[in-house]
Amino acid sequence: MPAKDKFDDTDTVTPNLLVPKKSGSPLLPIIAVVILVPALVYGVMDFVILPKLKSSVATAAPAAPTGPNTVSALGEHTADFGATVVNLAGSANSRYLRTSFVVASADPNIGGIIKENESSLRDATITVLSSQSVAGLENAHGREVVRKALISQFNRLLGAEVIDQIYFSEFVIQ
Repeated sequence: MPAKDKFDDTDTVTPNLLVPKKSGSPLLPIIAVVILVPALVYGVMDFVILPKLKSSVATAAPAAPTGPNTVSALGEHTADFGATVVNLAGSANSRYLRTSFVVASADPNIGGIIKENESSLRDATITVLSSQSVAGLENAHGREVVRKALISQFNRLLGAEVIDQIYFSEFVIQ
């Protein structure tokens, strides 16, 4: 019998049983993820997160109105002064302060008083705010210094101790 060559093709080849047969498209898992993930996110938002947010907002206490002649819980009357934007001192006009505040007084006609003297009070507000520096406002008592200066200037312009308190609703340094 002749010797067999190592590379003889006559031997039978056994199939490899460990390699699984490929079936389906390799894009199928990607398509499933692209469709299922947004659907899952939508479902969680719509049926879990939004109902919780709505219920928490509904149970929160409504904000007290602020407008001319509004009476606060402390028995004082308030008037909204509106927003004021100024450049801060020493910032080379690169930093600014935006404030909104409510003026409180024992006078029930505070809204009318503010309206009658709006131009002079707004000018005093701009003068006080624009004289502040970034460093002065960033310290622990910066806002209180501004509050006291505004109350003092307002009462000086009005000729009497009309303004009792100022409540900031916005105080943003940029």
